[in-house]
Parts: sequence; C-alpha cells; structure tokens
Amino acid sequence: MVRINLGIGRADPTKRFGERTKRTLDLKNDEANHITLLGKSGYGKTTIMRGMIEEIYSSYSDAGIPPIIIVIERKVDTSKPKKVVEIYREESENLSSAKAYRKYGEGIWNYLEHYVKEIEKDKELKYGLMGDFAIGFPNILGKYTKMASDKTKSLLGRHGLSPAAYPARRFVFRPRRDLENIAFDNGPLTEVINSKLAYPDLAFEIIADMNNLGEQTRYSAILKNIWDISKIRDPKEVLLIAGSSETSNSGPSQTYLRIEETMNRLKTDVLFTGDIDNSFLTKLTNKKINILDFSQNSELETYEECLIFKLVVQNAINVAIKYRIPVFFVVDEVQNFMKDKNGKWAIDKILREGRSLCINLICATQYTDNLPKDILIGSSHIGIMGKLASNTDTKTLEKLIPDFRDVVDFDEPGSLSEWENMKRKLRFRGYFSYNKDYTEHIEYRQPQSL
Repeated sequence: MVRINLGIGRADPTKRFGERTKRTLDLKNDEANHITLLGKSGYGKTTIMRGMIEEIYSSYSDAGIPPIIIVIERKVDTSKPKKVVEIYREESENLSSAKAYRKYGEGIWNYLEHYVKEIEKDKELKYGLMGDFAIGFPNILGKYTKMASDKTKSLLGRHGLSPAAYPARRFVFRPRRDLENIAFDNGPLTEVINSKLAYPDLAFEIIADMNNLGEQTRYSAILKNIWDISKIRDPKEVLLIAGSSETSNSGPSQTYLRIEETMNRLKTDVLFTGDIDNSFLTKLTNKKINILDFSQNSELETYEECLIFKLVVQNAINVAIKYRIPVFFVVDEVQNFMKDKNGKWAIDKILREGRSLCINLICATQYTDNLPKDILIGSSHIGIMGKLASNTDTKTLEKLIPDFRDVVDFDEPGSLSEWENMKRKLRFRGYFSYNKDYTEHIEYRQPQSL
C-alpha cells in the first residue's frame, strides 16, 4: 500500500472552524485505484490531476516500486509563459537576488531568468506553448500567488510545498514544432521524442480501419493472410508476395493496386516505422513521467489518438503481467475517447483488467451524462472540483454515493459578482469521496510543477 497526499481537510468536520490537517489516500498495490474527477471548466481539474501525478510518482518511487505513469495531454497553454514572464519582471523589481533565491530557490530562479530571457528575444515565436502537463517546469505561479483567504501564504506554502520539476518523457507524433523548442517550453527535466508506431505493433484490423478496407474483399483477405497469419509486416515484402500471385499480363489487378496503396501509406507516413526498436512503446519508462502529447504539438486525427491509446493500454497490460509493476493512466477530458471504438476499448480494458493487474485510471470530465456508467461505477473514488456542471450529475452521484446529499452543498450565485467571487473561492476546492462511502470537503493539493 502507498499513501499519497490529497490536500487539506478539517480535523473535525462537525465544527465550522475546526483545525485543518493533511488528507491522504491509500492506494492498494493488489487492486485498481480508479479515480474520477468531475467539475466545471476552470475549477482546477487538470491542476489537481497534476498534483496527483507528482504524489504518485514520488510516493511509489520512495517505496521502491516506481510505477509507469502515462498522461494523455490534449492542449497547450499560452497563458502560462506570459504569466511566468510577468512574475519574473515584477519579482525582479521588488526582490534582491538573495531574497529571490530564498523565496524560489537559487536553481529555480536562475532557470526562470534563463527562460524569460530566451522568451523575450524570441522573434520567431518558437517558444511560449507550454503543455497542460508541464511536469518538468517548476510551479513559480503557485509560490507567487497568495491565498484569497490568507494573504500571508502562497498556494504552495499553504500545503507546505515548494516549486519543483519532475522528470518527464514527452512523446510527440508527427511533430509540428522543433523538438528542442517543445522541450524548452516544458522545463529542464523534459525529454521529447519524435514518436513512431512500428509495423510489427499494428494488427491487421488496425491497418484495415486506417485504410477503410472492406472485410469481404479479396484484397482484404490476401493482406490479412500475409500481415496477420504469416506475420510478414514489412510493406516491401508484402508487395512482393502480393505481386507473385498476379497472373494478368495487362497490368496490375485492382486487388494488387489496393494492397499497394495501403502499403505505400505506411511507407510514406512519418508516423510509422519498420524498426521495432524505434517504436515509441519501447521507450515508455517508469523512471520518468510519460506524456502522450496529443496537443497542437502533434499532428494527429482523433481516430489516430484513440489508436495510440489502445496500443499503449495493450502494452501496459503485457508489462504489468510480466513485471508486476503498477501502471497509472491519467486522462483529461476522458469523454473524447468514448466516441471512437479504439478509445472506448482502451477505457473498458483498463476498467475490466485493472483490478487484477493494478492498472489504474485517473480521469476527468465536466459531465457524467456523456460517460458510460462503468467509469463511475468502476471508480474507487470520486472527486468533485468546485461545482458540478449539471443537475443530471447531482442525481447520478446521489445514486452512487450514499452520503452525497448529507455532505455536498452547492450555493447558487444570485448575481454576476457573486458568481465571480464564488469561482475564485471554490477553485482547487471541492469534495472527495473515499471508496464512495465517505465524502469530505477538501482543499486539493497544489502541484509543484507548472
């Protein structure tokens, strides 16, 4: 069992102004610990997930069982670099170097200075696109920003934390930007890999889906026999075998031309490689936090993202069986994967086999009504950020969480100013339901990375 820090809760929830203490969550090594996070946009779901990733990475590593953590990132954030520059300028004016070193740490402040100088002289706009999960960049915003309720403490200081960077391996597919620029934006401990799918990793059904091959066609039957049954997964060899059965002297048949079209796509698309050692699956590690960059850095279609997700889940199951190592999938906006059969397969597979293999799903979404009920039912724990997005969510959770109505209380704003104040007040706060049996009002742990 490994214990992670969730944040701060009340020592005595029956007292309005009770002492506030650290709240922890025990993650069991012999079963799944699925967590679903719910809440409106802007209340901190992604931020809280980042804090959970850091806790899991540190706590398991300290226990001598470093897990494989696989984060699916969906977008970049241009506001973070701008805020970093603003903070650096303001703090440079108000603090001496010695005070800045004491506040942020000498190494972090020096890196911040280097980053800002590079950003300011960047005339080609190469930088300034941090990922939502910039795990390798220290959270100077959390050290700078004061608590709304207690101006003597920063967001990080409230939890007894300081800015820190975590080692990350970022997998980018068909990169739209130079890899070194992506790495620079995401912190000094970030490694970026131009990631490819190897032919041997692709079953025939994947090839067929990508190329809309008809199931009952002759070319589909021939290609399936070569690719899956004979296990020949080299496009050049496939074409040689397919060509050897050609009998017409008037030119290639339509069957051959369709197979050739399919194989040429594999050969010319930079997403694929024939070198199994260059498959991104071989580079997943438990020594760093793995980030599948599905943001604007990668040029991918939605069905390709779901395909990659499926391949990673298949690989994780094999690794978990072989090495008995815990695996954590962290999926923001999980509903996006439920619209594709490969994405849905991946989620279902984690939920079905996670308990026996300690493969865990931490996911976030705004609404419950677009999710399969299996995700909520299969979750060991459910967290709520700020406010729920709809009354439907409230009714759903009342059925799943016995003490939901007794504990969870949402005030409704009476004016625009009340709504703005409420959003600031509730950001990074909410409720956490342990095993769906005990629910507590909680202030979630801030991430030490940006």
